[in-house]
Amino acid sequence: MAYQPKSYRKFAATTATAAMVASAVAPVASLAAGFTDVAPQYKEAVDFLVSTGATNGKTETQFGVYEEITRLDAAVILAKLLKLDVDNAKDAGFTDVPKDRAKYVNALVEAGVLNGKGDGKFGAYDKLTRVQMAKIVANAYKLEKQNDSALPFTDVNATWAPFVKALYDNGVTSGKTPTSFGAYQNITRGDFARFVFKAANVNVAPAVVSVSAINAKTLEVKFNKAVDDTKAKFEVKRGNITANVSKITWNKDKTAAQIELASKLFAGDYTVNVTGLTDQVLTGTVKVENEKVAKIEIASDLAVLTGTSSVSVGYKVYNQYGEDITAKTTITATSSSGSASADAAKGIVNITGLTNPKAGDKLSLTLVHGETATATSKVLTVSDASKVSEVTIEGLYNADKKELSEDTRDADFYLLINAKDQYGNELKASDLNASSVVVNSSNPLVAKATASDFKEITVDGKKRIALKLDTSTATAGKTTVSIISLASAKVAQYEVEVKEGAKVDNFVLSQPELAVAKEKVVLPFEAYDKQGNKVNKYELLNAVRVTSTAGSVAFVKDAKANTTNLVLDLTSVTNPTKVTVTAITPTQKVVNLVVDVKEAAKPVYIAGVKDVTTNVEVGQKFELGLSNIVVKDQYEREFKLTDKVGTGAGQYQIKAMIPSNTVLDFVSSQDTIDANADKIVLKGQAKGTETVTLTLLDNAGNPIAGSEFSFTSRVAAADEYVSYEVKAIDPLYDDSKVDINAASDTDSYVRDVVVYGVLANGQKVVLPSSAYTVTSSTKGIEVIQPNTSHGYQLNVQAAETSGTGTSLVQYAKDATEAKGTAVITINANGKQLTQEFTITQAKPQVASVKFDKNLVDNGVANVADSSGNISAANLFALVTGATVEDQYGETVTINPANGAITFADTTTASSSILVTDYTSVGTANHTIIGNGTASVAISGADNGETFKATFNFGGYQVPVKVVVGD
Repeated sequence: MAYQPKSYRKFAATTATAAMVASAVAPVASLAAGFTDVAPQYKEAVDFLVSTGATNGKTETQFGVYEEITRLDAAVILAKLLKLDVDNAKDAGFTDVPKDRAKYVNALVEAGVLNGKGDGKFGAYDKLTRVQMAKIVANAYKLEKQNDSALPFTDVNATWAPFVKALYDNGVTSGKTPTSFGAYQNITRGDFARFVFKAANVNVAPAVVSVSAINAKTLEVKFNKAVDDTKAKFEVKRGNITANVSKITWNKDKTAAQIELASKLFAGDYTVNVTGLTDQVLTGTVKVENEKVAKIEIASDLAVLTGTSSVSVGYKVYNQYGEDITAKTTITATSSSGSASADAAKGIVNITGLTNPKAGDKLSLTLVHGETATATSKVLTVSDASKVSEVTIEGLYNADKKELSEDTRDADFYLLINAKDQYGNELKASDLNASSVVVNSSNPLVAKATASDFKEITVDGKKRIALKLDTSTATAGKTTVSIISLASAKVAQYEVEVKEGAKVDNFVLSQPELAVAKEKVVLPFEAYDKQGNKVNKYELLNAVRVTSTAGSVAFVKDAKANTTNLVLDLTSVTNPTKVTVTAITPTQKVVNLVVDVKEAAKPVYIAGVKDVTTNVEVGQKFELGLSNIVVKDQYEREFKLTDKVGTGAGQYQIKAMIPSNTVLDFVSSQDTIDANADKIVLKGQAKGTETVTLTLLDNAGNPIAGSEFSFTSRVAAADEYVSYEVKAIDPLYDDSKVDINAASDTDSYVRDVVVYGVLANGQKVVLPSSAYTVTSSTKGIEVIQPNTSHGYQLNVQAAETSGTGTSLVQYAKDATEAKGTAVITINANGKQLTQEFTITQAKPQVASVKFDKNLVDNGVANVADSSGNISAANLFALVTGATVEDQYGETVTINPANGAITFADTTTASSSILVTDYTSVGTANHTIIGNGTASVAISGADNGETFKATFNFGGYQVPVKVVVGD
């Protein structure tokens, strides 16, 4: 905890109160303003010391900010700040302290803040070092370390480290540098004031010190200390109206925030409320005037000839905040000769109708803003027409900070220009042209420009003259760009260098883990440029020439992973062989790799079954399809038999065998997956266990040796179950308000009721629907009876009255969900189970979209353009064959022509497409219209160009990277 003098608390409160009603023109007065040597960074601290009476400075005009402070002066200031009882303090016995100030030192010693140097000496007139200061300030304000982390300063020894750590942890100091405290340097009066001020504020609650208007749209809030900018929340009100805040910017020290409003400030009292910093709302108020003209300036003493009877001169209009408001302010111009008129858009006064004006003539000009009566006058001297006299080239500029190279030559590069006329006036880009300058490039193959390439661009918020360089065909090298003034013959030059583009210089090929005939394999590689930097960019890798002695090899861009693979295509290779791959880099380095190609993959054994329950009740059946049987090839990889079942060459069959048909038997002799049957079907005959063996057969029906896989199936009887379980029922969608006519209720959103019998060993068996009965007394819920295609199901009943849209489900007021209960009764023994479920009115929404892999593979699609045009229909066509479901698992239909969405309850929604991240090939010629709608269209698309198409299916977004071309 830090000791807080009452005088300072009073000072802070008084200052803050006064500041809250300060006007934008007259902020709270600074006590340090009377000192001429107090820089802004010292002002608050000096105000603090002077206001508390701790010091009055060295003189009336000098605080002595940069003078080193003595131990005695520091002691007097600190004792006064702490309001110690100096008159009754015990004499410390120092012989070098003057009697009139000994009481201050005595009080500090008695309070344990400081001590002497030994031998009865205090060192009164010795300079105070920074570590000594750390000790007395830490002691004075009872500051302690806040953690056990190491002090970052390397120049603080163990004696002083605890005190410096206390200041560092409490934000009183950050050191001279990140690693140096300046431990044994003498401290100045200004820095001593800052240390004391910060220490005194360590445990002071944040407060608003002042609010002021600093420009026509911005208020600045100052705090009494650094605050947490992540917690501060601002509200700005003018009377009872809350102003919209556009942006908040904090200063580096987090002691002030600038609040930029969305609109201009109007006359009135603006109150800023700050929350999040303390338990109380911090408030400050400022009285603001409407924006007004405060000053008009005539920019020059010279009126430049613009014709045989006319001259012109620039001018500026400023508001009360010093902002340039020339372009939006109407003023009246009057001249002693001719007729004067102000062009606000250009900031120029044109004086016309002069009689034979010539250089050296005099005339007076007066500018007046009528509403505020602000005026200015100046006697002007007529001068010759402005001409480009001096040009300087500041440097090369690219908005994205790219380096000019052969790889970046398609980007926009400029030379930043400063230009003045013969009178020293700054010129504009429009003043530089073929009539005023000559532009030359010593090597146009590197870069070139002409006098017609001067532009006005914005750099760091300021308008600048820029010469646009033509680098579209740039080659590596240097060129000198010269700009010659035709009026003065002065020359400005700048050397432009185009760096050599990155090229693959070193290419390393490695063996793949496995290369198999009739397949594609990715070859591991590493590529480096001449500087040893790794090269990953497709365009650079594709410059490496790769060939193979069999099959084909090429670099393939993986747009989704943003990587490039080197793919050896062996689909045309039928037998084991050796294939040599050769790579030649652009720098003519050659690399060879011999790839050992193995025999084509073939199924060799069955590894298991998946996604099927092989435990059944007597009389029930289970099925095994290709998707349930895991087959491995000779390389221990999963082998898909999807299109390889039959008796033709290269085709296979799977046969199931059982020892007897006592426990299990095949249904209709369905024991083989072959050209005639896509599944094996087994039915429980009697309770017990049975071993089922699956065997791979070749196309002739011969078993493949070692391919067998066996598993045990359990056939249970109803009297074996020790308990029962009900599978959780998914939420039921209340579509009754849609299907209000009972005759049209399609029962789209039904939910299955699944019941398990549990055996003594914990195994579960799905019960047939004939083994139990399902009922529900929940109003609005119907139980659909089982039939040959399904078991028991639950459904929300349609409304009773056609056209009313009234739900039969009873919901609490304003609720969109309700709870229901199903009761399952086991027919054989009367045991009952209760299962709760949720009924919801949440309307269907697209929840998942799985594209057809032939159209969208790993998030990437190819879309052919028609003469450079891509329509929304071309993009929506990508959903053809897609599997789309809502949040209830029901199928959703999306029209591939226009993206129209139809849900299972017949409600509809619309789709849109947002095109972003368009990457052009060469110069960008494409145009996008209707972006973000269902009618987006692209014209001027070229093959190889890419973009991201984000499909919005009624709120569900799916990004797809689109490559233009087949």
